[in-house]
Amino acid sequence: MDALYTAAAGMIAQNQQLALVAGNLANANSPGYLAQTGTFIAFPQGTVTRQGVSPGVVGSSSDGVALTSGLNPAASGVNQTNQPTDLAILGPGFFQVKTPAGISYTRDGHFSLDAQGHLVTAAGDWVLADNGQPITLAPGPFTVSPTGVISQNNQVVATLALTGLQPTGMTSLGNNLYRGTPSPFTGSVEQGALNTSNVDLGTAAAQLIEAQTRYQSLAQMVNEESNRLKAAATLGVVG
Repeated sequence: MDALYTAAAGMIAQNQQLALVAGNLANANSPGYLAQTGTFIAFPQGTVTRQGVSPGVVGSSSDGVALTSGLNPAASGVNQTNQPTDLAILGPGFFQVKTPAGISYTRDGHFSLDAQGHLVTAAGDWVLADNGQPITLAPGPFTVSPTGVISQNNQVVATLALTGLQPTGMTSLGNNLYRGTPSPFTGSVEQGALNTSNVDLGTAAAQLIEAQTRYQSLAQMVNEESNRLKAAATLGVVG
């Protein structure tokens, strides 16, 4: 029975890995997307119990594997767009935005101006200045310096709230938004450009094939072990 539980645990982990890699491939062209990473870990031996009319311990499960996920914090490339509201971060770092769920961070600098002149994300969330307030611009051209200073009509309007995030503990909120522990910003800003995703297509394709192959092998192991247990259950007891 140990082999059955081990193989089943492996199938679950490989299925999660398939979903993770598929998500990376689906977002390979999403500006500022950070690739998800998966790490297989062993979980300790546990007791298997039976529920129902005759509850009790029926055995123990052998060591299996589980998948823990994280984010690849590596900086990505940059595509030139020549759109003044598009902003990219060279090196590590994030823009700070205000969402209905609170303060979040993004590398997706595909911004625009709403009807009130607020600088907003593609989802309509406010891009924040370093004083925690939304950034409001008048109609007309503006410039953004490498340090995030926004100027218009030869006057400083605001400075972008820019931050780094500690790699440990970073979480994805979806829509290219992230949470984490802030750290000093060490990058720079480029106007008229967008960050690419940091998904490595070659690596992701290889991971997808590997996960599929392992899943199929484990599924075969589960079938063989199930058949063995069924055969064992039909054997008579010699007394």
